[in-house]
Amino acid sequence: MSCSIGYNGWTNRETWLVGLWFNPEAKSDVDYLEEYLWEEYEKLPGFFKDCVDLNSINWKEIRETLEEEEDEDG
Repeated sequence: MSCSIGYNGWTNRETWLVGLWFNPEAKSDVDYLEEYLWEEYEKLPGFFKDCVDLNSINWKEIRETLEEEEDEDG
């Protein structure tokens, strides 16, 4: 993992939660999740939008982590 600070080795809790809940296995999974979560976010009532901060998810870090895992495996 490229970042050793923050939350459980990730940049922040939001980034960690994407991996925990969705477990992306390829960069295409991350691309899909990013688009999907933004679409679902737009459907949320205002109160829930205030509780969710999609802008803080470090999508680049998630993609880089998958690249590192691919390099280690292959």
